[in-house]
Amino acid sequence: MTCTCGLWWTLGGLAALWALTWAHLVHWRKRLARPARYDETHRIGTPDGCAFELRRLRPQASDGGPPVLMCHGVAINHRNVDPDEQLSLARTLRDAGKDVWLLTLRSGRADLSRAERLLCSFAAMVRHDVPQAVQEVRQRTGSAQIDYIGFSMGGMLWYGTLDHTVPQLQVRRTVIIGSPGRVGRILPFAGIFKGLRPTSMVGLPLRLGAQLVAFGAEWFETWIHRLTMNLRNCTPGYVRHVSMEGVQDVPGPLLHDLIRWAYTDRVPRLDDGRDILAGLGNVDVPVLMVAGTADKLCPVGHLQVAFDRWGCNKPHTPKRMLVVGRAHGQSDDYGHTDLMIGRNAAQEVFSPIVQFLR
Repeated sequence: MTCTCGLWWTLGGLAALWALTWAHLVHWRKRLARPARYDETHRIGTPDGCAFELRRLRPQASDGGPPVLMCHGVAINHRNVDPDEQLSLARTLRDAGKDVWLLTLRSGRADLSRAERLLCSFAAMVRHDVPQAVQEVRQRTGSAQIDYIGFSMGGMLWYGTLDHTVPQLQVRRTVIIGSPGRVGRILPFAGIFKGLRPTSMVGLPLRLGAQLVAFGAEWFETWIHRLTMNLRNCTPGYVRHVSMEGVQDVPGPLLHDLIRWAYTDRVPRLDDGRDILAGLGNVDVPVLMVAGTADKLCPVGHLQVAFDRWGCNKPHTPKRMLVVGRAHGQSDDYGHTDLMIGRNAAQEVFSPIVQFLR
């Protein structure tokens, strides 16, 4: 009888905890959500059995340039580059006359099936998501070329894609924001997992945790803050908002890729062993690369590796590196996330990008 009562108390406690958690999420989702409207939304299947998404922002008056395809980073979705109407690189470009397309990679979807999660590797997105998104945008707009903007992993995917699965003749200009050509080690113990099979790797469940703590994400600085941003430089309210609507889980195969690179030779490689920078030497697409002086996920030197490789066999390739921080005249030192949600990102990061794409 005592055991039965204890079991019922335990079940009751778990039910109450679940109800409180659910009520907490519902409340804060309503408080922190900033719904984004798009002119078009498409889900596009890939040949390997997965899918990515494209969202379109049409300009009121086109500047006559090619459409812009934007790609987000790891552990996040398209809201990375489009937090809301007030602070958004995507909408800044739209207001400047650009036809903007936001790519949500397979890894950025919150509704992945178990089978789809097993297909979420870096190489699969180089092989399918990015090149297919380029073709979709070209076909839907009738444009021969696109401009491409990659943030963090979105730029790393482009390193492996350009002139490999996407011919460079289809690209007019490129902007790379905080995308390392070499990777560092974040967790000292993570190397023990590199010998696992990618499909055996358990993913990193970040989405629910981020939503649960989003309400207090700006109250004090933690190790996660110091790694991913300069909290002092972020626009108030936006870390809470992005935590609620942007953060996504990292699927097991993609997590395995990141660990394998960091704990082997720090070189991001495709599944055939090719360095993702290997094909950049003969690229002559003009590029603007942006780095933050306080970025710990993409230190300036790690971006410099990619910058040096870009067009190294083409001496006349137009390229520029923009380093943002106090030493370079900006208002503060930029971390990783604040390149998109910094207090003065609109003037110090977005404006140079708009000028470059003009």
